Amino acid sequence: MARTRDRAHAGVMPDERQSDHGGATVISGAGAEPPRSVAPIDRLLFIADTAAADVDALPPSVRTLIDEAAEVCVVPPALPGRLAWLADDVDRFRDLADERLDTVLGHMRAIGANVRGAPRRGSLQTVSADAVAEFQPDHILIALRSPEHANWQERRVIEHLEASFGLPLTTYTVDPHGHTSTATGPLLLCFDGSESAKLAIERAGALFRGRDALVATVGQATPLGSLAWSGVTASMVDFFRLDRAAAEMSGRVAEEGARIAIEAGLHASPVAVEAAGPVWTMIVETADRHDAAMIVMGSRGLTGLRSTLLGSVSGAVVHHTDRPTLLIRQPVVE
Repeated sequence: MARTRDRAHAGVMPDERQSDHGGATVISGAGAEPPRSVAPIDRLLFIADTAAADVDALPPSVRTLIDEAAEVCVVPPALPGRLAWLADDVDRFRDLADERLDTVLGHMRAIGANVRGAPRRGSLQTVSADAVAEFQPDHILIALRSPEHANWQERRVIEHLEASFGLPLTTYTVDPHGHTSTATGPLLLCFDGSESAKLAIERAGALFRGRDALVATVGQATPLGSLAWSGVTASMVDFFRLDRAAAEMSGRVAEEGARIAIEAGLHASPVAVEAAGPVWTMIVETADRHDAAMIVMGSRGLTGLRSTLLGSVSGAVVHHTDRPTLLIRQPVVE
């Protein structure tokens, strides 16, 4: 039987209230429609590419995921760099992986997780594929080294795991001293009106019911420059009206996402952000501004070029933030 996590650890349960969070009104209530049934985590596969200094250094949102899991399987990939392969120094990396396994198993047992794990040899892709085939997880958790300390095999690890297995994927970063993000702010739920974003919010509600959340929609500014270069002058177009309409649209989308989050059991408020640069930078900056405990994003299940283009935002966010990030993938669309 799956263990039931302490709801107090995740925050208060929904009740009828209003509060101010970062200038936005948070609306929640017991009268909201009940969330759609979403299965809890039965089997959590923990890919430990690195380890926190101690169990208290685990991010709070990661602790919640571990508490939700009925069973945890730890896999410590050995990822030697090119120089190690050339110098025939692979054994040292295997020894480090074994030590990392012992450390992570100790952390899991210290917090009462039902955990198992064993050394595995092979590339990250092989180890991950074997673990998924044998353990049949319904959620993957991966501890990553910070980007500046990652080696050549780790640069595309998230894209590989997401595309290969199509499972919910949570990442968090550990610095060389074993420190992680311990932010306790709201969840940042990224919402663009798509089914994948809706699914991500519903999944977050099932895992973090009762938590505060911000539902962020990133809008694009009116392309004044491109219109001007195409022969349209500012006097011919009411750019203020266009900008206002775009802002109102972003606001409505964010409000729709907040309603979905409330129905999923979260204390949610909308926030519309205008993109002054790449979308991923606005997501990371918004998370930093509100000290978000976790960034939650939907990922469209696409293949080929469309997957590369649409997956770039979630991939960029993962690789440019030290905060835990939850990616929920839709079924693959050819």
